[in-house]
Amino acid sequence: MSTAEPTNHMFRAFGSVLPTNTRQFWTLQIAGWTAMSVLSYLSLTLWYNPGQLAPFLHTILQSVIGIFVSYPLRWIGSSAWNMAPLPRVLVNAAGVAAASVVWTILRIYSFTWLTGEPIPLSDWGGWMFASVIVFGSWTFCYHALKYYRHFLTEHQFAVEAQNAALRANEVAHRETLRRLEAEKLFQDTQLRMLKYQLNPHFLFNALNSVSSLVRKGEAEAATDMLARIGDFLRMTLDHSDEFQHTLADELAALDLYLGIEKVRFRDRLKVVIKADEDTLQMEVPSLLLQPLFENSIKFGVSRALAQTTISFRSRIVNGRLRLTISDDGAALEKPKDTSAAAEQQGIGLLNVRSRLQSAYGEDFLFVSGPASPQGYFVEIEFPAHAVQTTHGTRAHSPSGI
Repeated sequence: MSTAEPTNHMFRAFGSVLPTNTRQFWTLQIAGWTAMSVLSYLSLTLWYNPGQLAPFLHTILQSVIGIFVSYPLRWIGSSAWNMAPLPRVLVNAAGVAAASVVWTILRIYSFTWLTGEPIPLSDWGGWMFASVIVFGSWTFCYHALKYYRHFLTEHQFAVEAQNAALRANEVAHRETLRRLEAEKLFQDTQLRMLKYQLNPHFLFNALNSVSSLVRKGEAEAATDMLARIGDFLRMTLDHSDEFQHTLADELAALDLYLGIEKVRFRDRLKVVIKADEDTLQMEVPSLLLQPLFENSIKFGVSRALAQTTISFRSRIVNGRLRLTISDDGAALEKPKDTSAAAEQQGIGLLNVRSRLQSAYGEDFLFVSGPASPQGYFVEIEFPAHAVQTTHGTRAHSPSGI
């Protein structure tokens, strides 16, 4: 038979969803009592009363009566389902006894009414015994099916839980791999940065600028230049294990780098920093901006004789941090081959894109290209997450360069 719990959609037999509880109950109920009529007719009526209409009608009528007498057993079985085993057995046994008594009385009186033959009290025991067998079997089948459905439910829940766990493990595994890849890219960037700082060409240019200041008698400026070089190298070493920090920290590190380049290019380099106050405590990957400014200096400032302005803008748009770096340097000629295109774009841009993809998956925006009327721009956008710090963070002044 069926249960009262709403588990219709959970059970599948040979790929088909089972009917609703009520429909399934009445389908099995009518089928079972129809089978009972056929069995009773073949084993009793046809044997003892062949060809007689009244016993045949009684065989059908007693099954119809049994359909309605057995219905309360469904409610009893469902209500007692959560009881302890012994009380559950006693309650269902009482229900079987009551249904057997009612069905026996109705069967006997309906038989007498149809055939005109009274049933002596001495035969009532046999009729009662048959009733107990029938309703005992009915209750057994009901609970057997209910246990079977309960087993299917538990099995399906277990399978779904296992699948969910496997999916969660897969997601966690992908996140771990992405994190490891991001850390590796950061370490590679850090090593590349250290290599750049120790590059003889870079040191030669920086020290040459210091020497020039000394020859001009600008000892204070030369001292400031050396201090900036030292601070820049010290900052990189002190934060070599830092994966992310605030935008304010990133701008402070950028200030040291641009201070050195400012001495080299003097009036040819102008930097404009516009950072909204609510963006300064947002989390950004370490050393994110330096490669982008380096790209503008390499392809914009160093190739132009006139002053080149590099602008930076940070703001929060729809819960996302948007960073824009642009310069108004001379437009670059269109390269004739892909290797030249990579050279013009710069290794720094490719590295930044890879780091963003490792840190944010596909949840980031990276756009770069020629600016109007000339120059180059890079725009980055990713989720804005504030960093909760326990110590003060050095804020970058827009007029620091």
